[in-house]
Amino acid sequence: AILNLVLNARDAIGSKGRITVTIQEVKSTWIEFLITDTGPGFSQEALDHGLDPFFTTRGKEGTGLGLSVSYGIIKSHGGEIVIESELGVGSTVTLTLPISRKI
Repeated sequence: AILNLVLNARDAIGSKGRITVTIQEVKSTWIEFLITDTGPGFSQEALDHGLDPFFTTRGKEGTGLGLSVSYGIIKSHGGEIVIESELGVGSTVTLTLPISRKI
């Protein structure tokens, strides 16, 4: 899931831009992965539907499954994905996962 998000960020920034990956512990029970890019950002429609299967902003180049599959993986581990974005500025995708999980 993390690799997919980093690759999405790489595709968004093209040959210029920056990707930052931050990992931080939250309240000793959660870990957050923040993937931030300086790409073009998402429209409100893309934010509203970005985790939906088959929704893509990449036209014929995208399947619309990357974020949806990543979301499913993170949810199955008890986590969350939050996408924040501003057009012309970039995006941050935050993955929050429990540090331990009961099986």
